[in-house]
Amino acid sequence: MKRSHIFIALFATLLLASCCKDNTFKVEALIDNMPDTKFYLVDKMAIEVLDSTFVTDGVIAFTQQVDTAFEAIIVDATYATPSMKYHLSDTTVHFAFIAEPGKSIKIDLNQGVMLEGTTLNADYIAFNDANKALNGRIKLLSDSLTTLMDNNTLSPEDAENAFYAERDQLNAAFVEQMESMLPAHTNDIVGAIILNTYLAKCEDEERIDAILDTMSDYVLENPAVSRRIQRRIQLKATAEGMPFTDFTVEYEEGTSISLSDYVGNGYYVLADFWASWCPPCRKSMPLLKEFYNEYHDLGLEILGLATRDKVKDSMRAIEEEQMPWPQILSDHNPAAETYGVSGIPHLILFAPDGTILLRGYPDEDFLNQVKEVIKKQ
Repeated sequence: MKRSHIFIALFATLLLASCCKDNTFKVEALIDNMPDTKFYLVDKMAIEVLDSTFVTDGVIAFTQQVDTAFEAIIVDATYATPSMKYHLSDTTVHFAFIAEPGKSIKIDLNQGVMLEGTTLNADYIAFNDANKALNGRIKLLSDSLTTLMDNNTLSPEDAENAFYAERDQLNAAFVEQMESMLPAHTNDIVGAIILNTYLAKCEDEERIDAILDTMSDYVLENPAVSRRIQRRIQLKATAEGMPFTDFTVEYEEGTSISLSDYVGNGYYVLADFWASWCPPCRKSMPLLKEFYNEYHDLGLEILGLATRDKVKDSMRAIEEEQMPWPQILSDHNPAAETYGVSGIPHLILFAPDGTILLRGYPDEDFLNQVKEVIKKQ
């Protein structure tokens, strides 16, 4: 046979094998006493319902064509909030796993265990168990300190200090545990899931950089991971001591408003990242108004930066709370995205020249720091 014919035959064989590759993923879940309950298969990261079915003879079965492994969940009740997050109550029956091309798994929803799985799923479950154990220990710590406060055995201040000290130790141990897990998952979905949590827990920039250098583009380009990395970049660019970063909101009527309309114009600006749907934000308003009334005439402006909120909802809350300061409102999220703000309420103090002086939570301790800065001037 001529060499060209051999090449053509080999190519045809490889093409046929590729076309016939079975990427079917199958999951079988055992469940008792829920014959009339609808169950859903959800892409957990994309928050997308892929399929639904009812229990048949004590079994839930899903079959999917899977090109790339992804984090999935079987759940008996899902609902989406405006922020598109699925909420699982204590009574919700659910189980998370990795759906892989050409693989089959079997789980027991009654016991919440995987009966037949894969190596990737075993490591994924080990990570989830470690994460749940951490959260459980933190909750026990909080409950025990609350009991001591209720019994007047411990002051609130001592309880708070003890909580954060112990919590930081628990988080540090979990960070080390994740660092030991990641080398085996530099190029798979489990690595992306672990790294996403690691970036949220670890505060050591050098350790983070060392870990990131070992991860593949597949992991680094995962949507959740890339958002964490982008936020890290934003936080570095807008850390204390850095000049302010401007942003502009365009409105349909042709007008616009920018952060630089307020910041960098010769007076202090305390930016409040808030939302109408955020109870702690609303709770902090009286304290901010008291602070505003005391220091506004001394050269301090407060600027509201609505975060992940609809303009109409923000405007209603402004009227309800009677906020006397200016606001930058948007149906989008330019302020928080620019400044890497993931949790609200959050305050940033800008110097008269626009330098970022302080970032933190709007409590009395933070506002006392703001007072000290202003008094020095």
